[in-house]
Amino acid sequence: MPVLEFYKDKERGLLDPQIFERARQVAEELAEEGQLKSSQFRNYFAELRALENRFQKERKGDEATAFARLVPELELLKAKLAYNTRSQGPLKDAKRFVSFMNEALEAGKQSPKDFEAMMKYVEAVLAYFYALGK
Repeated sequence: MPVLEFYKDKERGLLDPQIFERARQVAEELAEEGQLKSSQFRNYFAELRALENRFQKERKGDEATAFARLVPELELLKAKLAYNTRSQGPLKDAKRFVSFMNEALEAGKQSPKDFEAMMKYVEAVLAYFYALGK
């Protein structure tokens, strides 16, 4: 599966506006699936935001080292998602959410710029999800 691409021009930091259209579509799919509680989404987003804050602080010293520390944390978040899909897990029926998060996390660990773009993308999906009343 190809990695999600966020940029129209990565060198200049220009996001592809289509990524926000994709965010709206993903939010609609999550709402249609009906298995995801807003609190579950919020919890994962809060964990991502905490990682982002730590990365922003650490990158002032050495961005490469800060990013090298971030990537395993993103992998750990994927492991937590997998754990929560077990038969008694809270995400056992939220397959679209798990797929969306795995795709986003995989893309976000490509580079610091990709991580920043991934945060905007996940935030947009969350905003649209809330807008749909879920």
